Amino acid sequence: MRRTISLRAAAAATVAAALAAGLAACGGAQIVIQRHSPEPIHIGAIYNLTGAQASLDGPSLDGARLAVDRINTAGGLLGRRVELLERDGQTDPALVRLGAENLAALKVTAMIGLSDTDQVLAAAPVAAAAGIPFVTSGATSPLLPAQVPDWLFLACFGDNVQAAAGAEYAADRLGARTAAILFDRDMDYTRLLQRYFGQSFSAQGGTVILRAGFHSGARDIAKLLAPLGGQSGDEGGGGESGATPAAQLLFVAAGPDDAGPLVRKLRAAGYGQPIMGGDSFDSPELIAAARETGGGVYFTTHAAFGLAHSTRAMRRFTTWYRWAYGRPPENAFAGLGFDAVNLVAEAILRAQSTDPTKVRDALLRTRGFDGVTGTLSYAGGSLVPRKAVSVIVVGRRAELAAEITPAFVPEP
Repeated sequence: MRRTISLRAAAAATVAAALAAGLAACGGAQIVIQRHSPEPIHIGAIYNLTGAQASLDGPSLDGARLAVDRINTAGGLLGRRVELLERDGQTDPALVRLGAENLAALKVTAMIGLSDTDQVLAAAPVAAAAGIPFVTSGATSPLLPAQVPDWLFLACFGDNVQAAAGAEYAADRLGARTAAILFDRDMDYTRLLQRYFGQSFSAQGGTVILRAGFHSGARDIAKLLAPLGGQSGDEGGGGESGATPAAQLLFVAAGPDDAGPLVRKLRAAGYGQPIMGGDSFDSPELIAAARETGGGVYFTTHAAFGLAHSTRAMRRFTTWYRWAYGRPPENAFAGLGFDAVNLVAEAILRAQSTDPTKVRDALLRTRGFDGVTGTLSYAGGSLVPRKAVSVIVVGRRAELAAEITPAFVPEP
């Protein structure tokens, strides 16, 4: 039997060689034996790499790319490579929507991305209409799943949770009993965040003595706080007789581009009270502004990469990120992008399918997903995971001040 196979193989080789020689004599043609690789699994990624959201979305996309690279290095999914189809929304909802429409037409298995509520609401309804699940890596409105039912998932905590954690820290650790709230009127994120903080601070026994709105890019922010009277933390009031006593805390809900400039303007105007913000403060520019103006700035975010008390998963991710990009993660959004891809990848494996509906159903069953930004479950019908909140304080440097799972969380 072995001899027969050998003779047949030899004969086949002789015929192939003769055929190749004949083709070569007729113009140098060559036989190319093609091995077809299976079609890659396509995941759409929409991020704003330019404009006001770039400081959050850029690192998030880098985290997503890193996740895809590691998946492919380990052999891919279901025997297939994973490809990230990237679209830049340029912080323009119209372009974000066009990107989503393009990815839907390409029939991607899932879409991920974006770090702002308004941007997600331009993309996720398009994905839902096409029957494609959308996982937002960093948009934190707890209202989003109800606005795009059944198809929109958050890889991050909700604004009501981070606002509650900030309020709890302000009351318990900073001893604040009064607060002034300054917020951008032009963003869903900032309007919701300031509302949830006010509710949570009141639940802690605190009092909001001033709530002032501004428009994105406004320059005369300090004038909005003029009714506070006592600046530089003077609780006695200062200014005219009968002026409102100075707040012990300034809570500032602003977009990532405005956060650093606002801190500089407030400090330059003489406001020395602690300043607190949400995860939009998690950027190198804000941290630099806080350090250079005397510190005393606090913010809530999703993970404390590179800081003391980071988890083993965070430290491992930081090492991978350094290997890939030659720098540590710029902020927690890098980890959220990484988690969003891996969340989809785990759903594909559990579904044993790239069919978007089956992947959506597998996402709905997610329990105990161990991400680098924390453990995530979609339980009790909620597609907003309850995760611990990191509180960062910036003095001479940024440090992890606390990890908080708030006891009181306002309803979305």
